[in-house]
Amino acid sequence: MKAEDFGLPVEEPHDIGSGATITLLVHDGEVVGLNEAHSDKAGKPCLGFVAFEGAHFAGTRPTWKVEKANPLTLSPSILCRTCGNHGYIREGKWVSA
Repeated sequence: MKAEDFGLPVEEPHDIGSGATITLLVHDGEVVGLNEAHSDKAGKPCLGFVAFEGAHFAGTRPTWKVEKANPLTLSPSILCRTCGNHGYIREGKWVSA
């Protein structure tokens, strides 16, 4: 998918609520995933990478399906391996699980 499909700034943080921000990542003109930033339970910054299906990550890591680009909806849920933060990106917003 192209960056314009998402209706979001590319490679700049975008607030999706509940203390989470996302930054779309582009490779060769295609959005391949995003960085999701949040705070852990102690309030320290925590960051995770979400690779999109169909990008060049096939078979190398878990991937998420872009159900809808604008407003962004992904599946399945996102679980931070570092701090355990768990939720969904639905209709462009972070929804805690």
